[in-house]
Amino acid sequence: MFQSARIRLTAWYLLIIAFITLSFSAVIYRFVSLELERGFIAAEYRLRGLPIPQRNVRLLLADELVESKKSFLVRLIIVNTAIISGAGVAGYFLAGKTLKPIKLIMDEQKRFVADSSHELRTPLTAMKSEIEVALREKGLTIKYAKEVLKSNLDEVDKMKELNDYLLSLSRYEASGRELPKEKVDLKEVALQAIGRNMALTKEKKITIKKELEGVTVRGNPQSLVELASILINNAIKYSNSGGKITVKTKIKKRLTGEKFLRNKIAIIEVKDVGIGINEGEIPHIFDRFYRADTSRCKSEVDGYGLGLSIAKSIVDIHNGDIKVKSKVGKGSTFTILLPA
Repeated sequence: MFQSARIRLTAWYLLIIAFITLSFSAVIYRFVSLELERGFIAAEYRLRGLPIPQRNVRLLLADELVESKKSFLVRLIIVNTAIISGAGVAGYFLAGKTLKPIKLIMDEQKRFVADSSHELRTPLTAMKSEIEVALREKGLTIKYAKEVLKSNLDEVDKMKELNDYLLSLSRYEASGRELPKEKVDLKEVALQAIGRNMALTKEKKITIKKELEGVTVRGNPQSLVELASILINNAIKYSNSGGKITVKTKIKKRLTGEKFLRNKIAIIEVKDVGIGINEGEIPHIFDRFYRADTSRCKSEVDGYGLGLSIAKSIVDIHNGDIKVKSKVGKGSTFTILLPA
C-alpha cells in the first residue's frame, strides 16, 4: 500500500511539474517565434536595395525562419524532457520522504491495535475458560461459584486498568497540548503521588524517603501527579519487599547543551534500590506495551507496559525531558526535568 501511494503521489508531482514547465515553454516558444519573425522582416527590408529578386529573398527568409523555429522547438523539447525526467526521480524521493512519517504512524497504530487486542484477549480467555470449567462441574457448589466469580472480577479489574491506561495515553497524545496549565508546586505533586501509592507501599513494606523542596512550574496539576505516581508505582513494583525509595524535588541551573531556554530547571527524581534494568532495554522502556525482563525479580510484576509511555507523553506536553540511570541488581533512577 505504501509503495502504490508513493507512485501515485509521484505521478501527481510529475503532472503538476509537467503542466507548469510545458505552459512556460509554450509562452517562451511563442515569444521567441515573434522575435524571430520580427528579425527576419527587418533583414528583408535591409536587403531590398540589393539586386536580388524580392520573391526569392522572401522564400529564403521563410525557409530559414521555419528551420530556426524547428531548431528552437527541438531544444525546448530536450530541456523539458530533462526537467520532467529529473522531476520524476526527485518526486519519487520526495514522495517517499513525505509518506514516511505517515507510514510510521500507521505501522505504530497497527502495532498498538494488535498489542491492545492481545492484552485484552488474555483476561477474556482466562474468564471464558474458568466459566466453561465451572459449567461442566456437576457438583457445582456456591463456594466454588463464588471463587470463579471472584477470579473473573479480578480479570475484569485488569481489563478496566488496561482501558484506563489506553484512554490516558490517547488523551495525552491527541490533545495533551490543550490541557489547562497553571502554577504548580512540585512538592505538593510528589506528596499526592506518594499518597496514591500508600496502599502498595504498605503491602510491600517499602520505605519512602522524601527530600522535597518547594519548586514551582507551569503545568497541568492532574497530569503531573499522574506522572510522579507512575514513577513511584514502578519503583515500588520493581523493588524487593522491605526496600527503600527516595523521592526528590529540587531546582538546578541549566547546564551547557541542555535543551531548555530558561536558566533554571525543576526536577522530580525517583530512585529505588530494586532489580534494575539492563542497559540494552533502557532505550525501549518508553515504548507501548514494552516490559523489561522481570526474570531477576522473585515475584511476578503486574502491568501492561503502558505506564512509562504515558509518563513520556506527559513530559513531552510539558516541554520537559526524562532521563534514566539503572544498574542491574542496584536499582534505577528516573529524573524528570521541567522548565521552571
